Amino acid sequence: MIANVERLPIRSTNERVAVLLNANAKSVTESLRRELENFVPPEDVFYSRTLDDAQGIARTVIDRGYRTVLTGGGDGTFVGYVNCILEEAARGVRRSGAAGSAALRLAPAPAQLPRFGVLKLGTGNALADYSGASARRVGVVEDILRARSGEVWRARELRLLEHEGKRAPFAGMGLDAAVLNDYVRVKSGLGGVLRFAGAGGLGYFCAIAARTLPSMLLHPGLPNVEVVNLGGPAHQIGPDGVAIGRPIERGGILYRGPCRIAAAGTVPCYGYGFRIFPHALRSPGQFQLRLTALSIPSILSCVPAIWRGQTPRGLLDFHCDKVAIRFDREMPLQVGGDAEGYRREVVLGMCEQPVELLDFARA
Repeated sequence: MIANVERLPIRSTNERVAVLLNANAKSVTESLRRELENFVPPEDVFYSRTLDDAQGIARTVIDRGYRTVLTGGGDGTFVGYVNCILEEAARGVRRSGAAGSAALRLAPAPAQLPRFGVLKLGTGNALADYSGASARRVGVVEDILRARSGEVWRARELRLLEHEGKRAPFAGMGLDAAVLNDYVRVKSGLGGVLRFAGAGGLGYFCAIAARTLPSMLLHPGLPNVEVVNLGGPAHQIGPDGVAIGRPIERGGILYRGPCRIAAAGTVPCYGYGFRIFPHALRSPGQFQLRLTALSIPSILSCVPAIWRGQTPRGLLDFHCDKVAIRFDREMPLQVGGDAEGYRREVVLGMCEQPVELLDFARA
């Protein structure tokens, strides 16, 4: 069964939409700003450069009661704003309960969460691809206008992972996170006229060539991992996404052994249309966990098949709702496309609160 719960709000021809942009994103240019000024009221467009900026914007979104929020700047921008808005809504509930009577403290009225849409203004754009956002810059403006006019009104339920209180549609330890961490280092280390070389696809190429591959050559041994089920019954799944074998109960070992990548997702794609979790939607309330110990040459040879959503030999897949991933050494970690440094152990679980994601493809 595909987990694709459609939400059908009342259509409006006068939709109030907040456009939340990452001012640090390469695609958020001065020319885009000027173009938006022609179509969107300035009080509905927000730019953030820091976490403090995003938190202040989230407070304004909740206070003004925006029904729809569009984020632009990549998956990390979406993740950052979603977390800030969810946290601000929760703080509003706590403030309401603290300020009112005893009855209000028992059941304060929660703030209404907006629907989210993702504009294709980042590097990877996994969620923009997933929701059918337009690719061209003129298409970004069109998507904003379509949301404001009510033409884009269908939404689907988006479930998220949670790690240490941070919600995101995907996370990973190992090779994928190493590339991302190295990309961040390369990008931050370049300045002036060379800064353009650290952005986008060229930046990833530089990171892989200059840092990731040399590091792997210097540390050729494979790390070992133990993955423990901390939630409800988990299942190993085959290449077709169907469960195989008996369910793995709470406390059971999903896998123990060598591992190069341990990644999980609630949506099929990473950036660039890379369908690394082709079965993420097949088991409602669970995410897809993917493990592999394949060598680098084998991974490279399998990339085209994995990109298309196929499952070559050497990949282990599971459906689960909460796991502990324990490596025998420090491993790079990424959560929602943001580099999170290094960890030996992480716990990934399903976030209880889903959000609604606008479906541009079904307008």
